[in-house]
Amino acid sequence: MRHRWRSRLLATPLLAVPVVAAVLLAGCGIPEYTEVRVDGQGPAPGLPTGSGGTQTPASRLDERNNTESFVENFLQAPAVEAERAVEQVREFVAPVHRDDIRVPNPEVVLTVVRLRERPQITRAEAGVEEVALTVQQVGLLRPNGALEPLPAQEPEFTEYTFRVGSVVGEQGKFIFDPPSVLLLSEDALKSFYLQRTIYFWDTSQRALVPDLRYLPAAVPAERRRTVLLEALISGPSNWLASAVQALPSGLRAGGNVPDTGDQLKVTLVADAAASTDERQLDRLAAQLMWSLGQGNFSNDLELTIQGQNPKVFRGADLRAMNASEALAETPERFAVYQGEVHRLSSSARSGEPVPVLTEEVNRDVVAAGFTRAGGGTYAALVVRSGDGQRLVTGAATGAGTSFDTSTRAFGAIGRPVWLKTPGDVGLIVADGGLYSFRVGTGAVEPVTIPGVDGAVQSVGVAPDGHRIALVVGGQLYVAALGRDDKVEVLPPRAVPTSLSEITQVDWVAETLVVVAGTNPDGRVTLYDVTVDGAIETRSLRDLGGASVTHLAGYPANPANQVPGAPASVGARMYVANGIPYDIFEPSEQIRLEEVEGVDLAAAAESGTDDVAPSAPFFLY
Repeated sequence: MRHRWRSRLLATPLLAVPVVAAVLLAGCGIPEYTEVRVDGQGPAPGLPTGSGGTQTPASRLDERNNTESFVENFLQAPAVEAERAVEQVREFVAPVHRDDIRVPNPEVVLTVVRLRERPQITRAEAGVEEVALTVQQVGLLRPNGALEPLPAQEPEFTEYTFRVGSVVGEQGKFIFDPPSVLLLSEDALKSFYLQRTIYFWDTSQRALVPDLRYLPAAVPAERRRTVLLEALISGPSNWLASAVQALPSGLRAGGNVPDTGDQLKVTLVADAAASTDERQLDRLAAQLMWSLGQGNFSNDLELTIQGQNPKVFRGADLRAMNASEALAETPERFAVYQGEVHRLSSSARSGEPVPVLTEEVNRDVVAAGFTRAGGGTYAALVVRSGDGQRLVTGAATGAGTSFDTSTRAFGAIGRPVWLKTPGDVGLIVADGGLYSFRVGTGAVEPVTIPGVDGAVQSVGVAPDGHRIALVVGGQLYVAALGRDDKVEVLPPRAVPTSLSEITQVDWVAETLVVVAGTNPDGRVTLYDVTVDGAIETRSLRDLGGASVTHLAGYPANPANQVPGAPASVGARMYVANGIPYDIFEPSEQIRLEEVEGVDLAAAAESGTDDVAPSAPFFLY
């Protein structure tokens, strides 16, 4: 039988996955565990910069003796521009089977896989070896750089088999009976693709919503902006499509996108039906600059709609149109101690009073969340009450400060999180359900998560306020939000990761979340995971059997990204086995002496000096 590949559902638990974090961190020039203090952001490990020459995968003849290395190179083969991917894979396949690798219709799609163990290689016959790949199928990489989920009927965990041998009169090894899909390994995605973010306006046109794309590093530097423009014109990823607007109908690229060094020039062709009034042009310019400018807002953008005069936009003005550019380099940090919210000494604005809260309100606190938006500062407190826990919300605005207590009590409420643009609405997880709240009402409304069953354990909000990450029944999801009259969770996307028993999640960059869960070795750890699950990197020490009950992230400011440098990630604080930690602090553990406003002598005298702070969080 010529097609010997097979795909079957695996019921066994996750097997060991090679740990790549140390290598990736070393590749970024920082140690895995640094003792250096970082206030706010640090580089995300493992992301290729693309600042140098092009990167291409190994050829078939680069590994002639070691079959495992040959297979690894085979899984890198399609990591080139889409139109070349099929031929690159065919080079590895025995001539008699090359016609089995056909050009997909209507587009070249790569199946991204994460190896769950090393390739299993056995001798089948003289000079021929059989290879079995046990994988987690992560998703389908499309030519526009979007990684979309597998079709519903495809198993997440599967196995592919094929043979490796020699061909008479030819040098090196070849693949026999190749898989019928184009396989791309997670490691190849890390090594031969650039992570890039393109942006779409939400349906109310108040916020730019990021969309993660993968650009082959083999694309010449001078063509990368043009490829990203084509991706932008192709529209948003499927999971975001209902929450954002595509480019105005009838717009298409009018040629390459050059960068003269001091000006980004974009030419578009508009059909007769395309509407491009002044306000739309401003929004379109911001969208283009954030998507194509590679973080260089010192340059201007010259936008030409064919048939119209060019219009020049200042990069600094376009930067300000994305609310995420206001994210602080050093965030404000807080924690709860003895039922009160306190500022931490590592916080920005150290020494200032805790915002919004009055002495009467700041008591019996279990967890809290602060945000600033629209000229006001907002606070949400989870407080103990006689019948359980309630939510108290308040706002400090020009009209003064006022507080409301929820009319409903719960057995347990998680850390409150706020939705940006505007900032007076938030989310909580309470008694296994997801709820929204709004300042000034006292109401807590249930929020439905379509198509997902199980107890909700954690929720985190992206800096744009139109995407969330969720943990439901130990599984990680991301979802876009509808933000019209009320908060609506649109159909979620399951995020494949090698972690199991996930408990907590939050955002540390526009397209990156930090997740607490159990790794394939049975150890609790924190991973940084892209929103599509394609790339995951261990971010902390092995936590062993610790239970992570609380996790708070602070996203990196995307406008501070250095062009060509690895993407930045923000700060993280968490609680494991009842002890609070800050990953960017030298000692990591948040100690009582770091909690401002605490009388250490009085605490020692009362015997409460060994009580740890709890529920650390950022003003976000």
